[in-house]
Amino acid sequence: MTTPDTLTPRELKELLDAGAPVDLVDVREPHEWESVRIPGARLVPMAAWLDGSALPSLRPGHRPVFYCRSGVRTLAVLAAVRAAGHTGAVHLEGGVNAWVRDVDPGPP
Repeated sequence: MTTPDTLTPRELKELLDAGAPVDLVDVREPHEWESVRIPGARLVPMAAWLDGSALPSLRPGHRPVFYCRSGVRTLAVLAAVRAAGHTGAVHLEGGVNAWVRDVDPGPP
């Protein structure tokens, strides 16, 4: 792991391949979700995390892993989720752009 707050795309892939209990959450907007997403993720836009309304949707017993396009928006989400007591939450370094570049270079 790069930092305690971050997973690299390859680290995330290893966790997913191993069947680790991960709650993979895309915090982008629906139109972004339609263009590209990481398999197994669910969409919950950033605003719902920042206002706290999405917190009850976190899956018990699963490590929250957040991603956006490049990793910037997830920093704000991560701060809000951790402030609410979910200290094991992390985000994907470089977002879905890094995932596509380093792990799954499917369609552009």
